[in-house]
Amino acid sequence: MVKSYSQKLRVLYVMQILLRYSDEEHPISQNRLIRFRYYEWTLQKEMHLRRNGKAYEISPWGLTWDDENYYMVGYDGEAEMIKHFRVDKMLDIGITDQFRSGKEHFEKFDLANYAKKVFGMFSGEERTVKMLCENNLAGAMIDRFGRDVMMHPVDEGHFSVSAAVNVSPQFFGWLVALGKGVVIEGPEDVRAEFRGWMRAVMREYENEG
Repeated sequence: MVKSYSQKLRVLYVMQILLRYSDEEHPISQNRLIRFRYYEWTLQKEMHLRRNGKAYEISPWGLTWDDENYYMVGYDGEAEMIKHFRVDKMLDIGITDQFRSGKEHFEKFDLANYAKKVFGMFSGEERTVKMLCENNLAGAMIDRFGRDVMMHPVDEGHFSVSAAVNVSPQFFGWLVALGKGVVIEGPEDVRAEFRGWMRAVMREYENEG
């Protein structure tokens, strides 16, 4: 995905804030919690703020890179869990006077392993795959395939998208994570491979006990 000039400037701005006043002990944001708003893409390829614009308050603990994007990895004290956020989608970022939380979760945290598990660098035969998606997955498709991906409305609740993907277990796992909101329409051999992969996974659970 090729970023616009304004997107590149936003990434540089956020990175500057995250790394400001860095030192060996507290490499991000002076050991402070940060506050920001976060957006997603709509079917019309417009920016829409998540949580109706309510700010996130996150303790940043690391930065990682995947598929031409930087991600901030941090601890959400309210949800009590580790989360990641794409840097170019963070808006109105600021440093608070509160100290970071979640240190105990990051003392033995392997950032490289986390990135590998979460983002799953896809490797496999590249194919053009057509998918039927529910409208609420427009942002997921733009995030994965770029803002220039062609999305065609099918009815009031769905759109179709064709994109070049590396057909692999990681791609199939990504589809499963999106749930029933996305269906492979073609090519037929990719549909068949996906069905076979899902059956193999289900057999592992059916054989338990």
